[in-house]
Amino acid sequence: MSPNDSDRNRQTAEHSSEDKTTATTRQADSGVSRRRTLQLSGLVGTGSVLGLVGAGINRAAACDNRPDEVVHLDYDDADSWDDVYWLSNGNPENLDLVSSPTNSGERALQLRIQEGGHWGASTHYGFEDGLFELTGRVSFALDTGWAMDGRQPANCRLWNCAIALGEGSAGGGIPDGTNGWSNRLYVTTRGTDSDGPYHLLSNTYHMDDAKGVGDHDYILDGEPYALAQPTIEPGQWHEFEYYVCVNTITDGEANEDGIVRYWLGDDLVYEREDIQFTTDHADNIIDTTGPVGHYGGQYEAPQNLYAYYDDHSMALNGTFEYDAC
Repeated sequence: MSPNDSDRNRQTAEHSSEDKTTATTRQADSGVSRRRTLQLSGLVGTGSVLGLVGAGINRAAACDNRPDEVVHLDYDDADSWDDVYWLSNGNPENLDLVSSPTNSGERALQLRIQEGGHWGASTHYGFEDGLFELTGRVSFALDTGWAMDGRQPANCRLWNCAIALGEGSAGGGIPDGTNGWSNRLYVTTRGTDSDGPYHLLSNTYHMDDAKGVGDHDYILDGEPYALAQPTIEPGQWHEFEYYVCVNTITDGEANEDGIVRYWLGDDLVYEREDIQFTTDHADNIIDTTGPVGHYGGQYEAPQNLYAYYDDHSMALNGTFEYDAC
């Protein structure tokens, strides 16, 4: 969706206050990279933060959409949130593992956005070698008192679906095919009330965006790429699944065939298959994914807000369901 001029002006102001996530901010020894996952795969067992299925599969012999690995992050077995993710922006004190509420198991990740501020935190699970495609699944909930007063519409980022680290991934950066890109999930008051239930928004920094604000694709009836109009109720757990696949490249040029898909529960709610992410399959593919909380930009959180995350799983270079051999 191409926002109108007034939306563009608001979005430029909203994104101008964001810190850019760059490759230099990566903390390789905080969290677990894809390469480290492979190294640890023979040691992982009961009591580990990670559970893996299918590590070390030969892609040449793999079936259609069969992933290299399936990774399940177990918050119950982590001593701290930074055993699982690393932090690029925000305050580490805004993150904690809590015993309530949870969707399953004994602990969930709590992320706070403080009244009068923008960040929260931006966290990342890193893939050291990069991915061409990523399927992720996570359950998230907004606290029962969540409210987005003071501006219409108001947007709050909840999840970094896929990021290629670099200046082009956020904060007014202009993706050029080599310097980063991103896709992120937001909740929004567009088409609803400040106290919810809320709608969803997909934001993508890609090569066809010349203004550095990304495409704001509201997942509402009648909007391009929206296949449904899901609602997010505060105080309820929602299962979110996402699939991101980078575009192909021909003679050094990016083809318009990069993919982003979202599901809420079992319903496909958003699909886009025309994105130019990258001209560099060696160094500008999927580096990270993970929880994030960033409110507005030109406007600030009207109160303390809490988001909760549980059951984060990922299929690396494939999907959770795939054709049998």
